[in-house]
Amino acid sequence: MADFLSDEWVESLQNLGSKLPKIQGVSVSCQYEISGTPDGKIRYYIVWKDGKVSDVSKGKMDHPECRFTTKYEDAKEILFGKVSAEEAFMRGDLKIEGDYKKFLVDLHDWRHSLEYRKLWEDLESS
Repeated sequence: MADFLSDEWVESLQNLGSKLPKIQGVSVSCQYEISGTPDGKIRYYIVWKDGKVSDVSKGKMDHPECRFTTKYEDAKEILFGKVSAEEAFMRGDLKIEGDYKKFLVDLHDWRHSLEYRKLWEDLESS
Protein backbone atom coordinates (compact mmCIF):
# COMPACT_ATOMS: atom_id res chain seq x y z
CA MET A 1 0.00 0.00 0.00
CA ALA A 2 1.41 3.41 -1.01
CA ASP A 3 1.57 5.91 1.85
CA PHE A 4 -0.67 8.94 1.41
CA LEU A 5 1.26 11.73 -0.39
CA SER A 6 4.33 9.54 -1.06
CA ASP A 7 5.92 9.52 -4.52
CA GLU A 8 4.28 6.13 -5.13
CA TRP A 9 0.86 7.53 -4.15
CA VAL A 10 1.30 10.46 -6.57
CA GLU A 11 2.25 7.98 -9.32
CA SER A 12 -0.84 5.89 -8.57
CA LEU A 13 -3.02 9.02 -8.69
CA GLN A 14 -1.62 9.82 -12.15
CA ASN A 15 -2.11 6.26 -13.38
CA LEU A 16 -5.64 5.74 -12.03
CA GLY A 17 -6.79 9.30 -12.68
CA SER A 18 -5.75 9.20 -16.32
CA LYS A 19 -8.13 6.27 -16.86
CA LEU A 20 -11.26 8.10 -15.69
CA PRO A 21 -13.98 8.63 -18.29
CA LYS A 22 -13.72 11.79 -20.37
CA ILE A 23 -16.19 14.51 -19.36
CA GLN A 24 -16.02 17.51 -21.66
CA GLY A 25 -15.52 20.81 -19.83
CA VAL A 26 -14.63 19.34 -16.43
CA SER A 27 -11.21 20.95 -16.10
CA VAL A 28 -9.43 22.67 -13.22
CA SER A 29 -5.89 23.07 -11.90
CA CYS A 30 -5.44 22.65 -8.14
CA GLN A 31 -2.45 23.32 -5.89
CA TYR A 32 -2.47 21.56 -2.51
CA GLU A 33 -0.46 22.51 0.56
CA ILE A 34 -0.75 19.91 3.31
CA SER A 35 0.75 20.67 6.71
CA GLY A 36 1.45 18.30 9.58
CA THR A 37 2.40 15.28 7.47
CA PRO A 38 4.97 12.81 8.79
CA ASP A 39 7.41 14.51 6.36
CA GLY A 40 6.43 18.08 7.25
CA LYS A 41 4.62 20.36 4.79
CA ILE A 42 3.99 18.81 1.38
CA ARG A 43 2.94 20.61 -1.78
CA TYR A 44 1.54 18.89 -4.82
CA TYR A 45 -0.76 19.78 -7.68
CA ILE A 46 -3.31 18.11 -9.91
CA VAL A 47 -4.41 19.26 -13.35
CA TRP A 48 -7.79 17.81 -14.31
CA LYS A 49 -8.64 17.99 -18.03
CA ASP A 50 -12.04 16.82 -19.21
CA GLY A 51 -12.56 14.80 -16.03
CA LYS A 52 -9.19 13.02 -16.12
CA VAL A 53 -5.87 13.63 -14.39
CA SER A 54 -3.63 15.10 -17.07
CA ASP A 55 -0.79 16.03 -14.71
CA VAL A 56 0.04 15.49 -11.05
CA SER A 57 3.31 16.15 -9.31
CA LYS A 58 4.84 17.13 -6.03
CA GLY A 59 5.95 20.72 -5.86
CA LYS A 60 4.50 24.08 -6.71
CA MET A 61 2.46 24.98 -9.78
CA ASP A 62 2.55 28.38 -11.41
CA HIS A 63 -0.88 30.04 -11.54
CA PRO A 64 -3.29 27.27 -10.42
CA GLU A 65 -7.00 28.07 -10.57
CA CYS A 66 -7.46 26.90 -6.96
CA ARG A 67 -5.06 26.71 -4.04
CA PHE A 68 -6.00 24.43 -1.13
CA THR A 69 -4.50 24.58 2.33
CA THR A 70 -5.33 22.02 5.00
CA LYS A 71 -3.85 19.75 7.63
CA TYR A 72 -2.78 16.17 6.96
CA GLU A 73 -5.65 14.43 8.79
CA ASP A 74 -8.24 16.77 7.26
CA ALA A 75 -6.80 16.18 3.78
CA LYS A 76 -7.18 12.42 4.19
CA GLU A 77 -10.79 12.79 5.36
CA ILE A 78 -11.66 15.12 2.46
CA LEU A 79 -9.94 13.24 -0.35
CA PHE A 80 -11.07 9.81 0.81
CA GLY A 81 -14.69 10.92 1.16
CA LYS A 82 -15.13 10.85 4.93
CA VAL A 83 -15.94 14.60 4.95
CA SER A 84 -17.14 16.63 1.97
CA ALA A 85 -14.98 19.48 0.71
CA GLU A 86 -17.97 21.77 1.24
CA GLU A 87 -18.29 20.78 4.90
CA ALA A 88 -14.54 21.11 5.53
CA PHE A 89 -14.56 24.53 3.83
CA MET A 90 -17.51 25.75 5.92
CA ARG A 91 -15.83 24.51 9.15
CA GLY A 92 -12.58 26.24 8.24
CA ASP A 93 -10.65 22.96 7.96
CA LEU A 94 -10.05 23.59 4.24
CA LYS A 95 -9.00 26.97 2.92
CA ILE A 96 -9.45 27.62 -0.79
CA GLU A 97 -7.93 30.56 -2.62
CA GLY A 98 -8.70 31.39 -6.21
CA ASP A 99 -11.75 30.09 -8.05
CA TYR A 100 -13.37 28.29 -5.10
CA LYS A 101 -16.81 28.62 -6.76
CA LYS A 102 -15.65 26.54 -9.73
CA PHE A 103 -14.37 23.75 -7.50
CA LEU A 104 -17.10 23.74 -4.84
CA VAL A 105 -20.17 24.64 -6.92
CA ASP A 106 -19.58 24.22 -10.65
CA LEU A 107 -17.76 20.86 -10.32
CA HIS A 108 -19.87 19.56 -7.40
CA ASP A 109 -21.67 16.85 -9.39
CA TRP A 110 -18.43 15.59 -10.93
CA ARG A 111 -16.66 15.43 -7.54
CA HIS A 112 -19.57 13.41 -6.16
CA SER A 113 -19.79 11.06 -9.16
CA LEU A 114 -19.20 7.33 -8.70
CA GLU A 115 -16.10 7.38 -10.93
CA TYR A 116 -14.47 10.26 -9.04
CA ARG A 117 -15.23 8.72 -5.63
CA LYS A 118 -13.96 5.31 -6.80
CA LEU A 119 -10.63 6.88 -7.79
CA TRP A 120 -10.07 8.05 -4.20
CA GLU A 121 -11.31 4.75 -2.73
CA ASP A 122 -8.85 2.87 -4.94
CA LEU A 123 -6.03 5.20 -3.87
CA GLU A 124 -6.91 4.72 -0.21
CA SER A 125 -6.83 0.94 -0.52
CA SER A 126 -3.78 0.68 -2.81
